Amino acid sequence: MALINKLIFFLVYFGYDQILPILGENHLAPPHYKVVNISSLLPKPYCQESTSGPAIGSQKLKIVSRHGPCFPNAKTPSSDSEQLMNWDEVRVRSINKKPKKAPSGHSNYDYGGYTVNIGLGTPRQYFSLMFDIGSPATWVRCKSCTKGCKSNNLLYDPSVSSTHTNNKSGCNGLFSVSYRDHSSIEGIWGCDTLTGDDRDISQIQNFRFVCGQNLKGDFDEMDGILGLGKGDSSVMSQIPSMQMFSYFIPITSSRMGNLFFGNEVMDRSNDCSITQFTELVDGQCKECYYVDLIGISVAGNKLNVSSRILTSGETIIDSGTVITQLPEDVYSALRDAFRQSMLGYTLLEKADKLMDTCYRVKTPFTIPEIKFHFGKENSIDVSLSESGTLWTQTESKVCLAFTSAKDNLSIIGSVQQRGMNVIYDLKEKRIGFGTNCPTY
Repeated sequence: MALINKLIFFLVYFGYDQILPILGENHLAPPHYKVVNISSLLPKPYCQESTSGPAIGSQKLKIVSRHGPCFPNAKTPSSDSEQLMNWDEVRVRSINKKPKKAPSGHSNYDYGGYTVNIGLGTPRQYFSLMFDIGSPATWVRCKSCTKGCKSNNLLYDPSVSSTHTNNKSGCNGLFSVSYRDHSSIEGIWGCDTLTGDDRDISQIQNFRFVCGQNLKGDFDEMDGILGLGKGDSSVMSQIPSMQMFSYFIPITSSRMGNLFFGNEVMDRSNDCSITQFTELVDGQCKECYYVDLIGISVAGNKLNVSSRILTSGETIIDSGTVITQLPEDVYSALRDAFRQSMLGYTLLEKADKLMDTCYRVKTPFTIPEIKFHFGKENSIDVSLSESGTLWTQTESKVCLAFTSAKDNLSIIGSVQQRGMNVIYDLKEKRIGFGTNCPTY
């Protein structure tokens, strides 16, 4: 065992990256390390449909990134990392008030802003909504919008829908929310028939949503938000026959994922090889989903931080936050352990405004395995994928996709969930993580 440990240290410290090109990308990494081919982490210029997805039922919506080739007229992101930093900071500040604004992006950055296509009304009017597990309500821009709507926005027109109503209980009244970044939304409640883009989900009649009329702030020209958080107006509250939803966030923005609705976990022996469940717990944000994050391991070693630091705060799992944020002491320990495991690579100074651990690499290369440990009782260990560990900026530059939080709140962002099946069992109040999923 001592000989093996010395060999691992030698390979990591003195340049495992130098011998990997000779051995080939299929060469096995040392225990608790992973061999990475960077081309697998970069988005392609064309859309790649992924069939991998959570197995809880046949009703689904396709998930695509707003900034990838699967999204019609996708924007070319800007190169300023500060935009992502501002976006995630706004997300944290507004965590008790959803929805929120979307980022304008990064050059070659592969990040969130994941959307699903839905139809509203009869005949159907189509919209691409950002799916958000932290928002308690669904909203769309409306034709009656007087501020914050542009000519190229898709606008819902209730006057042409034979199934729209706003004259019965629950389907009328004013809606207003303001955020700490001074953005806001004002509108009116209404009800109409909700369907999927290609009828892969059953109709939801008298679906309650907000008709946005006055939008202040940068909402990235999104059509709206599909609210999957807790609350009486969330999607799941309005389809009581469904007790589960789940999603598969694709590993790059050029792949599609799936959002599923159902009632039971089905046997998918050909899908993710490991699915583990842990308890959903309550927290300060009533519409958010919380888990007990009790520890983190890097390269097989638990971080030398007290679990009380994590459990004394709260941990939210979120689809709207991009980069995972950890309390400062926890992040510092994670960063230091990751750097110690990457001594054979060139650490770039001040390479990114948000992420402070970036490297110049040549493919293939190795990274240490990172695991989240969840649950105060019957704990589970969830291993992050390569795409859930790294933020890949170019073919030769990668960053550790974590940052420190300004308070004691931990938020598990969408990057760390890439390549996972995440299953929300609302009846049993538990959440499942499926790992080692094929990408097809």
